[in-house]
Amino acid sequence: MILRLVTITLLTALLSACPSHEGTYSPGCIAYAGSNITLSDGQFVWEKFTDALVVDDDGNVVNQFPGYPMRGSYRIDGQTAYLEPDTGGPVQRMYLHRHRNSYYLLTADEFELWEKTGNIADCTLQLVPETES
Repeated sequence: MILRLVTITLLTALLSACPSHEGTYSPGCIAYAGSNITLSDGQFVWEKFTDALVVDDDGNVVNQFPGYPMRGSYRIDGQTAYLEPDTGGPVQRMYLHRHRNSYYLLTADEFELWEKTGNIADCTLQLVPETES
């Protein structure tokens, strides 16, 4: 009876400790331009940002990222995440990867770098840990 209870408790603790791929991925460094991608319940939101401000000849601020934030659905197949925009644009393929207890969302080039060298590129999108309130 006690062994069974300990086994169930240990299994529950292990399963609850397994992090999900869901959450917000942001640059893993101080970035003045880049992307934040949130994955949640089969949906994604992809936002782009920059600290640069562009104005037109009339002094109006120019939207540097038309079409963003991009929204849509995503699916996971193994390590590959397929992001399908609601607008019907091309499906974006990215790769989920765990390295040294951090979780990353890699582009194809970043994934290829990791496969060849075992290194994660600087400023790769990294899962931001949730803070307890």
